[in-house]
Amino acid sequence: MEGGVPERDKPTPEAPAPADIEAPETEEETTEKPEAEAPRKSWSENFNVKKMTEIETIDRLRIIVGVNEYKGSHLVFIAKVTDKDFSRHFFSMPAWVWNKTVPILSQYGAEIGTIEKEEMAKKVLEELKRLKELGIDVGALASRV
Repeated sequence: MEGGVPERDKPTPEAPAPADIEAPETEEETTEKPEAEAPRKSWSENFNVKKMTEIETIDRLRIIVGVNEYKGSHLVFIAKVTDKDFSRHFFSMPAWVWNKTVPILSQYGAEIGTIEKEEMAKKVLEELKRLKELGIDVGALASRV
């Protein structure tokens, strides 16, 4: 111990003394202004929409159909657009494919009730079979209905 300072507290040549450490300059950081960001494209600009019609709003999503241009081809699209004008889903196909698709979609739209009833009946039968296996009298349950 030399001069009252323990050896471990003496500055080493590799580590500068605390007074020798310079504070980082903050003036340069505060005087620099961030570059202006380019304005974000809207979903319709992003997908190069030429014409569109809003169909319905479901759960804050606007359903929109229209025509867009992609790689020189004009396509018919359907899109779900959020209330903040962001496209959640964008699906486009050539018009001739939509001409085949729309009648089939319309047919499913008319049949949806029948399809739902069939699926519900399947689930009820599965549950009744499970209850029967557990030893529950399903006939007594059915008579309550």
